[in-house]
Amino acid sequence: MMQPTTPPTGPLKRKLSETVWTKLDRKATAIAEFTMRQYRKKRSTWAIGGVGLILIVIVLLFYIEAMSTGIESWDNDADGMVDEDGSDWEVWQSDEFAGRSVSGPMSDDDGDCMALDPFLRDDNGDGIDCNVVYIFNSKGELTSIEADSNVDEDPNESEFLEEAMHRSFIIGFGKFGYLFVLGMFIPMFLATGLIRGEQEAGTLHYLVGKPIARAEILMYRVLGFLGLAWPYFIGLITLSALVTGIFGPGDSIFRFSDLGIWFGVLIATFFTVMTYSIVFVTFGLVGPRFGYVAVFLLAVFELFMMLVGTAGSGSSVRVKALTSMSISFWGTEIINSTAWMVWGDYAYMNGQAMLVGPYAEISLWAVWGTPFPTTSPVANFIISILVLTFVSALFVLMGQSAFKKRELN
Repeated sequence: MMQPTTPPTGPLKRKLSETVWTKLDRKATAIAEFTMRQYRKKRSTWAIGGVGLILIVIVLLFYIEAMSTGIESWDNDADGMVDEDGSDWEVWQSDEFAGRSVSGPMSDDDGDCMALDPFLRDDNGDGIDCNVVYIFNSKGELTSIEADSNVDEDPNESEFLEEAMHRSFIIGFGKFGYLFVLGMFIPMFLATGLIRGEQEAGTLHYLVGKPIARAEILMYRVLGFLGLAWPYFIGLITLSALVTGIFGPGDSIFRFSDLGIWFGVLIATFFTVMTYSIVFVTFGLVGPRFGYVAVFLLAVFELFMMLVGTAGSGSSVRVKALTSMSISFWGTEIINSTAWMVWGDYAYMNGQAMLVGPYAEISLWAVWGTPFPTTSPVANFIISILVLTFVSALFVLMGQSAFKKRELN
C-alpha cells in the first residue's frame, strides 16, 4: 500500500503567476495598453502626428533641393581659374601644440608660390618657403593660419560649404526639429491631459476603482503614451537619416558615418520626450488654469534657453551654466557630445573655414558646441542622460504626491 503523503510544512509557495511582480506587470500592461488604444482612437493624435510628419517631409525636401543645387566656388585670387590651389594641407589639434606655432608642409598645388623670387616665398617668416604656419592657443585649439604668398590662396569653397551645411543641417534639425518643435509640442498637446483629461471627462473613476495605486496609474499612463511617441520618433528619425545619408555630399552611395549622429538625436529625443511628458502631466495635475499657464511658460523658457545655448555654443561658462537650467540644454548636449565623438575633425573643418574666409566659420555654428560641464564628450553624454532621468524621477514624485491628494469630482 502506498503511504499517504504528508502535507508540506511552512508557508505555501505562490505560483509564479501569483507573485507581486507579475501582478504589478499585469496592471502596468493593462493601463499602458488602455492608454495606447485610447490615443490611437483620438483624432487629435492622428492630426498632431500627421502635422509633424508633414513638417519633417517639407524640411527634408528643402534639404534635398539645397544639396542637389550645390554651392558654386569662386575665384579668390581673380586669376580666371577656380579652385586651382585646393586645401590639401595637414593640421593638428593637440595639447602638445598648446600656445605654439607649428610649420606645416608645403601646399602650393599650382606652383605659383615657387614661381616667385626666393625672397618672396617666406611671408610668414618661419624660414620655410611656400608653406603654412598653424597657430594654437593655450588649450591646443587652432586659432589662425599664416600662409606664404600664393599658398592655398584659392581653396575649394564648394566642398567645404556643402559639408558644413550638411552637418549644420543635421545638428540644427535634430535640436530644433526633433527636440523642440516635435519633442516638446507633441507631449504638450497629448501628454498634459493624461490624467487631467480623464478627470474632467469623469472616466478616471474607472481606473481608480481598480486595485491600483494612484501613483502607479500616473506612471503607467506615461508609459502608454511613450509606447506611441517613441516608435513615432523612430520612424521620423529613420526617414531623416535615410534622406540625408543618400543626398548628403560625398562620393559614396550612402553616408554611413552620419548614422552615429542620428543615433545621438534619437537618444536625445527619447529622453527629452520622456522628461517633457512627465513634467507636463505633473503641471496638468496642478489645476485647469495654473497648470496650462505653467506649461506655456515652460515652452517659452525652453525656446529661449535653446536659442541662447545654440547661438552661444562657444560662449563662457556662465552662459552655459545659465542654459543648463533647461531641459532642452541637456538634450542638445547629448547631440553635441555625439557630434564630437563621431565627427572628430573639428580642427580640419575650422582650418578650412579660416581659408575660405572668416564668414565661413558661421556655417559651423550649429555643429560644434564646446563640451559642458566637462571637456569629455563621453562624460557629457552620460551626465546629460543622468540629469534628464533625475528630472523625470523628481517630477514623477511630485506628480504622484499631487495626484494622491486630489479629490475626484
